[in-house]
Amino acid sequence: MARLAEYSLHLRIHQSCLVIGVYDPENNECLALESYSYETAMNTTALIVNLHNIVQKHPFLNAAFWKRVHIISALSSFAFVPDDIADEETEQNILKLSSKFSSKKDKVFKNATNFGATIVYALPSELEEWLNEMYSNSSITYNHYVNSFVQEVSEITDSIHCYIDTDTICIIKTNEGNTLSFANTFKYKTAQDMLYFILFVVDELGLSPKETELYIWGELSNNAEEINTLRKFIGKVTFGNKPKDVLYAYQFDQEPHQHAAVDIIGNMKLYK
Repeated sequence: MARLAEYSLHLRIHQSCLVIGVYDPENNECLALESYSYETAMNTTALIVNLHNIVQKHPFLNAAFWKRVHIISALSSFAFVPDDIADEETEQNILKLSSKFSSKKDKVFKNATNFGATIVYALPSELEEWLNEMYSNSSITYNHYVNSFVQEVSEITDSIHCYIDTDTICIIKTNEGNTLSFANTFKYKTAQDMLYFILFVVDELGLSPKETELYIWGELSNNAEEINTLRKFIGKVTFGNKPKDVLYAYQFDQEPHQHAAVDIIGNMKLYK
């Protein structure tokens, strides 16, 4: 990591985990992927404390000079808003319905997609200020993990894609022609919760569980209880492969969870 000023740093921030990616844009190579879990932050102050503790102990996270720093929000305040109704008031109303959005404490960000909808999400202003201070010498961009995730899985149509976090599942289905059939997130606590939400979506889409192909992405291992439960009811449960078109440092040859950082690597591709 001697050439940090030539690399971009990608930070995926969730209430209970931080995922770090380092990318070399000159050689189109992913150099590092690391994941850190912590007790779920119930407010912004607790989240910043968790992040601060990791940064202070980390060998390169607090480096002063990066080529770029990309913040990837995996916080709960987000929504897809159809392009034909997108305006500031509508976007804020939708965020208020779907999360604890506060126009006084949060800042709204938007990412355009190719699917006829904009991803609208909010970050606590206090968190943004902390990140701006931490990386004041670098150019900072903001994105939502669903944006890079949906770009990566959109080529695999006629399937349902689930990105599984520690307490959240994002379910997406795209069609040929770059349209969305379904996109939403659900909070879960147990394997039964997860199964319920997936079967709910399958039913909403008018599909048969036994004939449905389900792609799994995220932090779960192949033998996790949740995956074994899904396999009893869903016809085909497959783990996705890490994105192509990016080179990987040698240590990734031994990486057991190739599906884990699809959104991080997808973000690297978005910002080459």
